[in-house]
Amino acid sequence: MAMFAHHATIDDNELDSMQRIWQGGRRKESASTAFFQGSDAEDLLAPSSEALWPIACTPHPQDRPSSDGESDSELQDYYEPSFFGKPCLELDGAALNDLPAHYTICSLQAHQFPVCGVYIDKRIVPGFKYKVRPLPPVGERSTLNKCLFKGKALRLQTIGRGFARRITFESDDGRLNCNDNYFYSDNRPEGYAFELELLSPGDKFTIFDMNHQAQGTVEVLNIEGPELEIASALSELGIEKRANVKFTGKVEFYDTGVAKPVLLSGLVVAVKAKGQPAAIVSKVCNVHIKRQKLYLIPGIKNDHRRVTVRGLDINDVPTKYTMTGLQPYELPVVGTYVDPRVIPGFSYRVRPNHKTYHLFGGRALRLLSIGMGYAKRLTFEPDTYNNPQNFMWSDNHPDGLGLEPRAVAKGMKFMVKAGGHVIGEATVFRDDNPQFEEKSEKIKTKTGQWAIEKHIHVDVICHVQLSRPGGASSERDSYMMRISGVALARLAPGARRAHIVDIHSIGLDSELYVLFTQTCTEITFLPKGP
Repeated sequence: MAMFAHHATIDDNELDSMQRIWQGGRRKESASTAFFQGSDAEDLLAPSSEALWPIACTPHPQDRPSSDGESDSELQDYYEPSFFGKPCLELDGAALNDLPAHYTICSLQAHQFPVCGVYIDKRIVPGFKYKVRPLPPVGERSTLNKCLFKGKALRLQTIGRGFARRITFESDDGRLNCNDNYFYSDNRPEGYAFELELLSPGDKFTIFDMNHQAQGTVEVLNIEGPELEIASALSELGIEKRANVKFTGKVEFYDTGVAKPVLLSGLVVAVKAKGQPAAIVSKVCNVHIKRQKLYLIPGIKNDHRRVTVRGLDINDVPTKYTMTGLQPYELPVVGTYVDPRVIPGFSYRVRPNHKTYHLFGGRALRLLSIGMGYAKRLTFEPDTYNNPQNFMWSDNHPDGLGLEPRAVAKGMKFMVKAGGHVIGEATVFRDDNPQFEEKSEKIKTKTGQWAIEKHIHVDVICHVQLSRPGGASSERDSYMMRISGVALARLAPGARRAHIVDIHSIGLDSELYVLFTQTCTEITFLPKGP
């Protein structure tokens, strides 16, 4: 009996020791989880470049995609043998140093992370965007059900504590008191699958080559397939995630100036900095376009924009210039080169390249003439004919000049016409937004001479006074509207000043536009008076 009691004492001691070890792991896990939830405990963690904890239910090494710059040795701690190919997946909360609860869910795909009961995959981190897909019963495809929140990827805000953990995402309208984008981890016995989204449609990037020279821009049009997370690490900058992605982007190279959709793939790197609520994409590397290796940096900065011009006219000097920083709506003038779209009779606003100010007090002046020779004199309409000062030479500025064509100016008055009837009058109140030339063409007149027409896109704010039947109107019929459209500027043969024919393809920032659209009525602005 004494021997039996001795063995029982040993078993109790071993049990107490095991419980202390398990509770210690729970406390460490709680401190680590607090970091990802944006609490003050994140300052207690020392930054490290080591990979995060190994995660169960990740793709097998032979199934995961390969990416340049990422060797298998760098990622071997991130992946474990896969459960894929089996009809079900066993989850154990004890593997996460959490409550030892067991769950059985259907087998997940490589890009999905499981959430069920107290089990929340460690790769799910607040601050990153996820799509949430309710899982079906065991044996069904994990992508059978539609995603929550209308299929949108939302930024994860917090993960609650306790047995039933509240998982909260950002609200649709940014309000804190009316946020319905949440659920509890134990709402479904089948569980949920989280799908990471680092790159989203509408994101814009600047393209750089391996020499760190800007080459063009790209806008993400559509994501082709799931984004597969391949690594996650805690660095000095914060929590860094990497994912392979394939997407269709509208690519525009500076040299060609032509934008077209291209199917691209690359490695997206996103970082959630300490103290910041949202993760930000830092770069997209390993992108190949026309057999050239490139990388993408978020945002489009026009100071990287590069334009190469050549004097190809047989009557001009055969020179070549490269300008950096020209705005997309500006026409280049540099050295001996003057863009052929710069035509006397039309109005332009002039900006020295790499400068934020405009010449002539920021006014748009009518161009009178373009001189001949090496340095061409550009003469604009003077303030006084006794002492004209509004002129310059094409080589005055070594970085060149940018000329913005202008058709509509503040104070201009227009008649608003719809369905063949005049319905009101519009006066331009502000013309701050840039105006850019869509096309320029020569039109043969009845006399056999040629007129020049420019189609210039405008975006202005107008004071619109609508007329009532019978010609009466009141202050209640006055509106301040944002008007966008295409102004047709015409330079008649032999004329020295272009005039506005009309503004068509009108868009109104007003509820009245819905009425005109439903009745298929086209709105046109006709110039009024001189």
